[in-house]
Amino acid sequence: MKKTIITLTLATLLSAPVMATAKSSEQAPKRENKEQAIGLGSGALLGAALGGPVGAFIGALTGGLIGQTASDSKIIKAQHTDLVALQQQSLQQQDLMAQNEALENRLSEIEFEKNKLQQQRLDNLMAMTVQFRSGSSAIEAHFASQLDEVAAVLAQNPDLSLDLQGFADRRGDEQANLILSKQRVTNVKAYLVKQGVNAVRLNTDAFGEQHALAAQQDFEGDFFDRRVTLKAKNNQAIEATAKNQNY
Repeated sequence: MKKTIITLTLATLLSAPVMATAKSSEQAPKRENKEQAIGLGSGALLGAALGGPVGAFIGALTGGLIGQTASDSKIIKAQHTDLVALQQQSLQQQDLMAQNEALENRLSEIEFEKNKLQQQRLDNLMAMTVQFRSGSSAIEAHFASQLDEVAAVLAQNPDLSLDLQGFADRRGDEQANLILSKQRVTNVKAYLVKQGVNAVRLNTDAFGEQHALAAQQDFEGDFFDRRVTLKAKNNQAIEATAKNQNY
């Protein structure tokens, strides 16, 4: 009977400080201390019942270790769950980054194609020639549609201006051909102004039957001589060149 009382007393003394320590500790989580205290107290009681004071001490030590292991297992499990969630978020972010990169590449391709098309339109603009019927200064429908495109390109490129030069073939009076070439270039300028191009950006000149394209006068050569040529120039580039020459 005395041995039993001593055993129970020892078990109580061993379990009480552990529970008090678990309650008062501010650094360790409450849940972890509770599990350790439960394991320690339960082990002490079980050890006391089976092996007396020595059994109570060994049981308390074993129970504490079991409680600590259970607590660590839950912490590891929680950390593993958090790690899996972080990995999923990382994969989602990588997918979004890959999608953004693909979109940026596509936008770059579109911008490249846009610039290429614009350059082609500018090249066509610089090489354009409006042809006329013999003795006429009227703009044919085919060339009117091309001048519409010229006006659109000029609207998108405010730094560009045009040099317009009018010509006539060598048939007829030279003075009359000069007047006719002036009428042709004037009509082309008026058409572009009507389409919204500022007249200040259009420089005109007329040469009559001068500067014939063919050395010999014939029907086909006369057709190509009845023309107004358009030549585009970049005002910013001209200003930059002039500025550099002044230094």
